[in-house]
Amino acid sequence: MDLPQPLTYLFTFKMDTYEIAVFEYSDLYNGDHNVSPDKVICEFIEYYTRYFHPEFVEEGDVRLQRGRMWLSYADNSGGDKPRTIMLMGSITDELVANLKEAVAKVYIKTCWECEKEIKDKQRALCEECRDKE
Repeated sequence: MDLPQPLTYLFTFKMDTYEIAVFEYSDLYNGDHNVSPDKVICEFIEYYTRYFHPEFVEEGDVRLQRGRMWLSYADNSGGDKPRTIMLMGSITDELVANLKEAVAKVYIKTCWECEKEIKDKQRALCEECRDKE
């Protein structure tokens, strides 16, 4: 008699779309149920910057967790509205690496004039552009 396949085997299929859900506390706050694989990183970063705005939530206050079929970033800043952004679908190592890279870029401050990276997060212009004015 053959034994049934493990339950995990049943869930190894590839999904052709992704879902993004935003939770505030434990309530569903916002989301998108049909995100194509070629736009998933851009869509996720749009939600990330909307709900974890880099001027208000520091990179160190956001925690990444991952499963095979989901990935989430949670706000651990201790603010009054803790949120979690969850991506559901086929989560590959490549997708996780690309999302981590995109999230890191959100926290890079650039000069409003020349688009160069600024080390001082409190300034809007780099030293060169400030000296021009």
